[in-house]
Amino acid sequence: MTALFGSPIESTDMVQILTTNDPPTVRDLMAPLRSSIDHHDSIVAAARRMRASGLVSIPVTGDQGRFLGMLSDRDIVERCIAAGLDPATTPVRSVVQPGQSTTFPDRVVDAGVMLQIVQHPHAELPVVDGGRLVGMLGIADVAIPLLGDLEDDQIE
Repeated sequence: MTALFGSPIESTDMVQILTTNDPPTVRDLMAPLRSSIDHHDSIVAAARRMRASGLVSIPVTGDQGRFLGMLSDRDIVERCIAAGLDPATTPVRSVVQPGQSTTFPDRVVDAGVMLQIVQHPHAELPVVDGGRLVGMLGIADVAIPLLGDLEDDQIE
C-alpha cells in the first residue's frame, strides 16, 4: 500500500476499483492534499513548509483555496534568490508560475492522464474541483497499487 499525499490505497482496493465495470476516476486514485501554501505567505514560509513536509514542490492557493500554481525548490532558487529578492519579504505569488496543467476529480484515469502526469514539471498533477485544489495525483498513486502484489524480484 502506498500513497504520496495521504491515506494509502490498499492493493485490494485497487483490484476492486479496476474490476468494476466503471473505469477508475482521478477521485478514486488521488491522494488528499497534504500541504499547500497561501499566495500571501513569504518564500521563507514556503521553504520551511516544504522542508517539514519533505516536498520539492508545493501547491500555491489563493482566496477560498483556489489553485494558482506549483512552487518548486528550483523556483525559489532561480526566481527569488538568484534574482536578488529577499525570501523573507517576497510573497509566494511573486515567484510562482501560473497556468500549470491540472485535472479534475471525475476524469477517467486513462493513458491521457498518465501522459499528463509524466509531462507535468513536478510529476504530480494538481486535482482541481470548481477552481479549488482538492488533491494531487502522482504517477505512483496510479502505478504502485497496480504493482502492489508483485514480488520485488518480479519488478526489474
